[in-house]
This record gives sequence, structure tokens and C-alpha cells, in this order.
Amino acid sequence: MQKKFGTIRGVFIPSYEALFGAVLFLVLPMLTGAMGFWRMALIVVLSNTVTLATAFSLADCVTNLRQVGPGGMYALARRSFGRAFGGSIGIQLFLAQSVSIGFYVIGFAEPLQEVLSGLPGYRELVASLGLSLLEQKQVIASLLAVVGCVSSLIGADFTSRIQVVIFFILTASIGAILISPLVGTPSSEGGVFANRLNLTGLGGFGFWVAFAAFFPAVTGIDAGVGMSGELKDARKSLPLGTFLAIAVTALGYLGVTYVYSLMDPHLLLRGEGGEVPSLVALFGRNLPAVSLLVLLGILFATGSSALAYFLTAPRTLKTLAEDGILPGFLSFVRKDFVKGGSEPRWATLVTFLIVLGTVWSGDITFVSTVVGICFLVVYGWINVAAFFERMSGNPSFRPTFRGHWAISLYGALLALAVIGLFNVWVGLGVLGSQLLLFWLLLKYRAGGRLEGVWWGLIFSVLQWAFGRMRRIIQGTKNWRPVMGVFAFADRPEQIEQGVRVASRITAFKGLSVFNLLRPDDFEGEIDSGGDTAVIFQRKNPFSALIRGAALAAMPGGLVLNTVLLPLDRRLNLIDLVEELAGEGRHVLLYKHGVPRGEEDERIDVWWKGQENGNLMALLAYIIRETDAERGLPRKRIRLIRVLEERMERVREEAELRSLLDVARLEGEVLVLDPDERPFDEVVEEHSRDASLVLMGMPGQRASGLARVFSLDRREFDRQIARFDELPPVLFVKSAYRVALFDEE
Repeated sequence: MQKKFGTIRGVFIPSYEALFGAVLFLVLPMLTGAMGFWRMALIVVLSNTVTLATAFSLADCVTNLRQVGPGGMYALARRSFGRAFGGSIGIQLFLAQSVSIGFYVIGFAEPLQEVLSGLPGYRELVASLGLSLLEQKQVIASLLAVVGCVSSLIGADFTSRIQVVIFFILTASIGAILISPLVGTPSSEGGVFANRLNLTGLGGFGFWVAFAAFFPAVTGIDAGVGMSGELKDARKSLPLGTFLAIAVTALGYLGVTYVYSLMDPHLLLRGEGGEVPSLVALFGRNLPAVSLLVLLGILFATGSSALAYFLTAPRTLKTLAEDGILPGFLSFVRKDFVKGGSEPRWATLVTFLIVLGTVWSGDITFVSTVVGICFLVVYGWINVAAFFERMSGNPSFRPTFRGHWAISLYGALLALAVIGLFNVWVGLGVLGSQLLLFWLLLKYRAGGRLEGVWWGLIFSVLQWAFGRMRRIIQGTKNWRPVMGVFAFADRPEQIEQGVRVASRITAFKGLSVFNLLRPDDFEGEIDSGGDTAVIFQRKNPFSALIRGAALAAMPGGLVLNTVLLPLDRRLNLIDLVEELAGEGRHVLLYKHGVPRGEEDERIDVWWKGQENGNLMALLAYIIRETDAERGLPRKRIRLIRVLEERMERVREEAELRSLLDVARLEGEVLVLDPDERPFDEVVEEHSRDASLVLMGMPGQRASGLARVFSLDRREFDRQIARFDELPPVLFVKSAYRVALFDEE
């Protein structure tokens, strides 16, 4: 049975050792000499606020879960952002963790090579092998990587025991630095300490340059968080261990900064050749014991960080594979090659290969910047996750930790700002690569559907917007189609046509709600999707159901102002259209027509007056714009009017042209002489090559909206059938006059 860890061994010690890294010994002395105590202390505090805010966000996310599971920060991101977006974060996190091991073992090799070079026989051995200085360090780093890999393969318990030993050695080294002023001698007597505290520094660095140089020191908390799957009680240990590690290391950094401020600042600046001053050599002047402990501290600070991430990175990779995020050929990393084992040993070997690639890649300065930004991106998203969770107001988000959204927002914004300080273009590249990973995972792993907090977040935004909409008068200039679409479940062609027509009208200019009418004798499967309501009918007429659905209230004070009905004999369309129009709902009937293969890119609107014609003209404009948005040819709109007795051609044509001009609708006007032929024959002659025809419903009176039909049902069906040979036709019944332009 795999051993589970508590707060100290599982979270605090790995985070403590990753936070107290090489920056403490190699970079902080030089920065303190240049910046002075006050500014350097401010940098330490400001840097730690990012980590602290991330810890608050982490506590929010962790204490909201019943069980955290393996994967560390990736697991938290996946729970909040879903599989696709969380997976893109997890992949970047794993790569950053793996490559950072390479940096740490190289950092270990730097001082060790200097020590080894003083041993007898070392220079002869190196010369015989023909190794350059860089290659010597790479060989040493590779050997340390092998040690870390082997210890990780043995198991987490073995590695954790090594970390405990390193913890005491590292603490002793830091303690030696803190007490060194009590036993050291002033620089005037050959020591390193000055007679006064260096408050302002000697210059040489700008504040934000120094901030960016120090900040990597505080990006190690995921070393402990990554052990989430190995903890006895992750909900308790992760927040507690992380907060404890941040508090202790922040105080440690402030204390060491104070000690460095007591040193002679001239000794801490870069040499003439640009070399960084050696803390080991400085203390070696008259404090050999401290110098030895500092050397051990440097070695173990880098080695322990490498060891911590050798535990964390494989577990992140294994969890990614178990969640189906990785390609199929990497599925083996889920397994352990030891029979009955549960350690991520295959994942450890993959991590080891990445480490070796990093060590032998040559100059890793640019890669280190990329990895640092990757960690910042992950930290930023953890803060965003907690912020989104609180903003969403989801009832399921009930963390026992009482954080605040402002803390998470601060952490996210400051992480973004620090990315800019490192390198804006690299930051954009890292974010861009993550979005590319997200798109690929969304398409190939999540079926194109988002998961996680997004629905609740958008719902909260909509809820807020609906509340504001109730206080705003819509007016004529803001009319948009809010459409209820109805079709029978046993008529696939109705469903297809209804979806297509509704999409052309509402995709960019309005909203649509699709309703499937399911007869009692229908036994087929219905895939309703997320935007479709399925209405079951047994005895009551379908028309009554449609009328009830069309008149139902919607959030935000919205109402269905338009209804798209199918041409189906099970509906009493004459009464239904008249009732819906009387209740203020525009009604549309779509007849698919006969595709001719030679249609002109034109929409014909048969005009009989503004009562019904305004709506038809507006729908024609909306359909044209929707098609254009989708990359289809922009269709021409043509208003056609058949003159009646005592109508003047010039006057009617001028009125239509004026209407188009005032309403700013691009279109043509065609005025036809009075014609004794049936109306469908006239339409056939002039609109046979149109892509879509809009006209009033058969039986509709030319003036007034009080009554819709003067035909019985049989005559209505016969009139509709007359247009069977036409292109697609949209029959329109306007419930009221729609304004084509702002008339105020």
C-alpha cells in the first residue's frame, strides 16, 4: 500500500526547499548591494504577495473539493476550467517542471565544478577526456539528474526521506548566514561586514530589473502542491503547508537580506569581468565554518529543488495521461513498470529524458525565461480560476476557506505584470501556445464543448445584464428577432429547415429557442442538444402547446416576438397564426421550395404595404447580413409591388425608393402593372430565379392587422400549395408595424 504524507513532509518541506533556491545564495547578495535594504526588502515583500495571493486562490479551490486527487495545480485548473482549458495549463506546467529540473542540476554543477577542480587528478582527468568547462558542468549535472531519477524511481517515500535530510542541511546553512554578523569581522580587518547598514545601495539596477531578477525565488510552491495525490488529507495539508512555507521563507529572505545589507556593498557588486561575487569566497575570509555551510546550502538548494520536481513533474504527466489529455502513444506513462506498483515510473523516465535534453542544450538563458513565464502563467490561471469561481456565484462553490475575489484578481494581474517585466513577446508566445493547445484539446479531446466554471460565469454575466435590461426601454431602434422555432420530432426535414432558417435570422442579430413537438406515437431517439426543448404531446392539440410556449415569460423581461412554424397538417395554422398575431407575435411559415441550381444572389420582398412589408424588408436585411458574415455572397434585396387600380406608378415607385433611402437599406425597386393573373403566377414569373422569396401569408388582407385570414383551412392549404414550384418562400405575418428606422 502506498504511503501517504502529512502536511510537513508532503507539502511544507518540498515547497520550502523549492522556495529557498539558488537565488538566495547567488543572486540576492548582488541585488542587495546594488539596491540597499529598503528597496530590496520591498521587492521581497512584493514578490511574495504574488505567491501569497496564489496560495489564497489555491485554498479557495482546494477546500471546495471533496477530494483533490493527483496532479497538483493541474488538477485544480481542470476542476475549474474543464478538460480542454485545464489540460492546456497542465501540459505547460509539466514541461516547465521538467525543464526546471535541468536548470537546478546545472545550478548544482556550477559550484561543485569549482570544488572538484581543486582536487588532485581532476584536471588531468578532464584534459584526457577533452572536456570543456561547459561540458564538465553538463556531465556533473547529468550525474545529479541520474541520482534524482533513481531516487524517484525507488519511490516517493525514499525521496521524501532524502528531502528531510536536505531540509536540515539547508536550514543550517541559512541559519549560519543569519548569525554570521554576530561572529564576523568588519571589512577593514579583512572581513565582509561594514560599519553601517546599507539602506540605499550603490545602484546599478533599476527597481523592476531587480524585481524580475529576484522573482523566480518565490515560484516554488507547486513543488508541494504537486504532491496532492500522495497526501493523507489534501484539503487540509495543501493550504496549511503552502501558507506555512510562504511565511517561513518570506521571513527567511527578509532576514538574509538584512544580513547582506550589513556587508560591505562594494564586495557584493559584479567584478570588472562581469563575474558574480562568490558568497563562499567572501565568508571564507574569516568564517570558514559559515563558508562551508553556505557551499552546502548552494549545493543542496539546487539539488533539493531538482529532487522536489522529480517527484512532482511525473505525477503531473501521469494525471494528464489518465485524463485522456495526451496523445495515445503516451498512454504508457499512466502505468508503473513494477508489478503492483503505483509510482509514476514510466512518467519519471520521460521526465528524465527532458531533463537531459535541457542539460545538453547549451545556452539555456532564453529557455529559462520561457520556463519562468510558464510558471507565472500557471500561477495566473490559478488566481483567475478562484476569481471566476467567486464571480460565477455557483451554488456548488462553497469553500471552507474564506478568501476574497479581490485577492485572486490581484494575484492574476500582478502575475501578468511580471510576465511583461520578463519579456512581453515571450509572454505573448507562451500564452499563444497555451491557447493553441486549448483549441486542439477542445476539438480533439472535449468534443468542442467547454466544461467547468464557464457556464456559471457567463450565466452570472447574463443575469447581471438581464437585470439592467429591465430598466431600459427597448424602443423601435433596438428591435431584434427573439424567435421561438417549432418542428415535429418525426419530421427530420422540418427540424433541418427550421434550424437553418432560424440561424439565418438570429445567428448574429437575435436569439432563438428551438422546440421539438413529440407525438405520442413517436418512438425514435431525440438528441435535443443544449438549446432545444422537447415538448411531449398526448391528447391536447399541438396548437395549444405552441401558443403556451410562445407566450411564456423569459429571463430579463425578454419575450418571444417572432414564431417560426412548420407547414404541418397537424397544426390548425389559420387559428394559431391569428391567435399569435393577436398576442403580439410575428409569425413566419417556411416553405422549402424547389432548388433550381441557377438562383440569382437575390432576396425578393413582395410588398403590399408597411404593415407587413416593413418586417419582411427588415428580415431580408438581417438574412443578407448573416450570409455575408458567414462568407457567402452578399445578396441583393429587391422590393416588388404589384399596382392596384387607381395607383400611380411614379408615386408608388418614389415612395418605395424613399423608404429604402431613409431606412438605409441597399435594394432595388420593381413596380409591376396591374395583373389579372393569379398572384402565384406573377410571383413565378418574376422570382423564379431568386434565392429566397418573402411574402405575406395567403388570405391576408392588404390593409389593417385586425384579422389575418378570410380563408378556410382547405383553401389556405391550396393557396400554399400553389407556390410549390418556387424557390424557398418565407410567408410573413406581422403582428404590428415594425419601424425600419428610428422615427423619433
